[in-house]
Amino acid sequence: MPAVLDPEEIVVLANHGAMRLRSAVARAMALLPEDRDVAIIVRNGQLSQSILDFGQIKQLAAQWEAAEQPVPPETALPGP
Repeated sequence: MPAVLDPEEIVVLANHGAMRLRSAVARAMALLPEDRDVAIIVRNGQLSQSILDFGQIKQLAAQWEAAEQPVPPETALPGP
């Protein structure tokens, strides 16, 4: 999986259609457990097509969730 993916990229979530990557990841994570195993996201890049399986989707969801967590006040740097 590429290091940086654009959450606004238009992709196809198999059996759910075209949508933004962020929406496809969220929808895949909301699937029933038996449906998650077959969830794939298809990306159409400029040079090639790539497919993200559910393991990669799960990693991406965790990565984005961690990036969105607020900084606890006790670890924030003091202002000027």
